[in-house]
Amino acid sequence: MKHLFGMKKPVLGRAAKGVAGVFVVGVVLIGAIAGIAHLQSVRTARTAAADESCDDPDCRENTYVSRFINFHNHEDGWGFVYNTRTGERYVNHIAWIAKPLGHDSLVCYSDGRKRGYFNKNTGRVVIAPKYDHAWIFSDGVASVEENGYIKFIDAAGRVVIDNKLRYYPSMEGYVFHDGYCVVESDGGGRWGLMDKTGRMVLPLEYSYIYPTNNFELWVLQKGDTTTVLDKHLEVVLPPTECTVYIGEGTIDVNMADHTMRKYTMQGELINDFYISSVRMLEYELDEIRYDRSEADDDEYADSELSAFHPKATARLRAYTAACGFEGLMTADGHVVTMPMYQDIDAIGPDLYLCTSTNYDKVIVNGKGELVR
Repeated sequence: MKHLFGMKKPVLGRAAKGVAGVFVVGVVLIGAIAGIAHLQSVRTARTAAADESCDDPDCRENTYVSRFINFHNHEDGWGFVYNTRTGERYVNHIAWIAKPLGHDSLVCYSDGRKRGYFNKNTGRVVIAPKYDHAWIFSDGVASVEENGYIKFIDAAGRVVIDNKLRYYPSMEGYVFHDGYCVVESDGGGRWGLMDKTGRMVLPLEYSYIYPTNNFELWVLQKGDTTTVLDKHLEVVLPPTECTVYIGEGTIDVNMADHTMRKYTMQGELINDFYISSVRMLEYELDEIRYDRSEADDDEYADSELSAFHPKATARLRAYTAACGFEGLMTADGHVVTMPMYQDIDAIGPDLYLCTSTNYDKVIVNGKGELVR
């Protein structure tokens, strides 16, 4: 106590000694907590300093690259890479940057004419801008275009894949995801999938290929059929005439006959007949009634009032399935017709006017049969 508070140690009884001990422990704990809070505030301040916006009034954009590296984009359209801690500039005259994916460390940038790469952690140029077109690093490689052909380079700038792929401006980007890259055919319009050895693991015969569910699934389209593969390219959903939607933990499928199915992410069928809604159908009775709510006087003649046909409920219901197509079902849920109609109206107790196209309609009875 003498050394802690600068006073002579008093003579204390047993109870007083206990209180004093508790007091000392409390003071020490308070000091420790204050010290931790101070360290945390320093750490937070340093992090904030690394992420803070640029003070330059002409700064159009200040992009966080890594802990101490930012990209400052000036109002005149040209920017530079700098260290937020030291203020040192590393790369000047930059038009734009594109950060890598995953654990890759090279940032693609353009000097307005050519594209190159700098290290996101050091801010220093690794591959000088020499490519007309270049894409972000992912899975340890990046695609670049030279003389009209696509090649893939590693972080040292060495070409690791060169299988004479022609460059097409319509392509959104030649980027690897979990070991695979979507590529386009020489003639355009046909797509395939390439692995990191340059081998085509899916031939150039699909109308579209796209990853989904955080690259856990691949969806392939060819003509009217759709196929779903897992990340190992094993079949989850075989080629089927359908439209696929990847939902929250399920694969939702709209079939060509407008029915809706649901599968697990492993391709196991949950149910092959989902509907989205059911509505009751009403038809007009033959009798005519008059709306007397419009009359101020009971002596109004019927001819002066609005006439209408009262309605009754038909035996069947209309249910809605994929793409808004409708079918007929009983009140206890038994399907009478498939969802083949754009719209259904009741015209009798058990007779229905069904729209096949925008202009063509048919009459269907309560058994789902066409009435001729």
